Amino acid sequence: MTVQISIKQAEDLIRWMDSKINDLEFCANDRNRIAAACFDLAHEHHRSIILLIANSLSGSAFSLVRLLFESYIRGLWLLKVATDQEIEDYKNENFRKSFSSLIDDVERLDGYNTGVLKRAKEAGWASMNSYTHGGFLHLVRRNTPDYIEPNYSDAEKIEVINFANSFSLLAALGIADIANNVDLAGELYERINNLNPKP
Repeated sequence: MTVQISIKQAEDLIRWMDSKINDLEFCANDRNRIAAACFDLAHEHHRSIILLIANSLSGSAFSLVRLLFESYIRGLWLLKVATDQEIEDYKNENFRKSFSSLIDDVERLDGYNTGVLKRAKEAGWASMNSYTHGGFLHLVRRNTPDYIEPNYSDAEKIEVINFANSFSLLAALGIADIANNVDLAGELYERINNLNPKP
């Protein structure tokens, strides 16, 4: 698969998700509103990643991967785990729980106890941090034999696109959960399962 095909598929996925989640109604309490805002932010990061890669701005796109992942995890934790006091602390910027502990908390829940989120963090966290904070992984990809310029491989771009697609779909699933839309959740599960079909 080429980068251009991956971009086109991601753009189609974004349009499909927008058509499904825009204008959903839900009970607008603090928990739902804050969690939905996190999921919406994850979608915006997804759209931005695709737009940036499509416009040969891969460095900035790679920097957003951690932000997308964190937005999804925070939204899920706020929706499923946070106490009312933790919601208040979060609203008041008085929240001090580590990101790893958010994942641990979520993965104690039935349906989330597969270890997938922890494995995603363990596999990619060092890279996500390097890309987000201008680390060596970015710098080495800005060197060619003759110039300082972006030099990200097609395989790396496709990997970032696939990761962004996956977590944006999970964020959409979070929105469907908030809206109690079982039919949409089923459609999203189907799309998630078809992202990386088994050989």
